[in-house]
Amino acid sequence: MESLYFRTFIGLPLRLDQKMLKARSDLMNALEGERISWVDPGRFHVTLRFLGDTEAFLVKEIGRALCSGVTLPGATSMELTGLSSFGPRKRPRVIWAGFEKTDFFELVKREVDQILHSCGVPLEEKPFRAHLTLGRVRNLRNLQVYYDIIEKMNIRFQGPVLFERLVFYRSIPGRGGPEYHVLDEIPFPQDINPSGSQSIHHPS
Repeated sequence: MESLYFRTFIGLPLRLDQKMLKARSDLMNALEGERISWVDPGRFHVTLRFLGDTEAFLVKEIGRALCSGVTLPGATSMELTGLSSFGPRKRPRVIWAGFEKTDFFELVKREVDQILHSCGVPLEEKPFRAHLTLGRVRNLRNLQVYYDIIEKMNIRFQGPVLFERLVFYRSIPGRGGPEYHVLDEIPFPQDINPSGSQSIHHPS
């Protein structure tokens, strides 16, 4: 019998360019001896709202509400600003890359939160920080080397990434990490300038 609940979240997928993908590969090699679960580039995203176990009827309701009611900006380029860690200094849990400006993410998150609230989902109380998760730290043999490598590699995770769509995901646990299935996808509108080419928004 199919589960009546789905593990879901809403996020903004993104792709890294070849230069940053090479930096990711070099970071993984530099920390090869440590127990870190690395996120596959095909799963890269910024989470706007993690919903967790969501009833099947509500999943459909949220999907319809997002597709018909959410207002999104045009495709937007945002600057990554380097590496950091979540967790205590002596026990980091997550390696992540942050963003230079957050207005864009806060704008889209407000839209998402309003839609969710209209579907009966309570507003989130915990603070929001837009970030790209690169890996989850399971255990470290050498804490100082870890931080030395993060500092050394920091500059290589600085540069633009493009956001073009909002996705309502279902997350299915797996041995190699969770599988993300797209439940609903809403593309950002593409503005057309007088020359007929597509323009990209760069928030000030």
